[in-house]
Amino acid sequence: MNELKLTPEQAVALLNLLQAEEDWEGDLPKALREVKEALKAWLKEEGLKRSPTGSYYLVKR
Repeated sequence: MNELKLTPEQAVALLNLLQAEEDWEGDLPKALREVKEALKAWLKEEGLKRSPTGSYYLVKR
């Protein structure tokens, strides 16, 4: 597997796209679910929060 090099902001944008896809389709394929979970785990260290509307954003420390 190739390694992606993303900024935290790009990772949040990708996470939000994956969340929107999951909301629309009802589920994600296994590979995309794994990407989503990996992004969430990494971004928690960067200050990831979830808004009441369901989207993700970063809190700058």
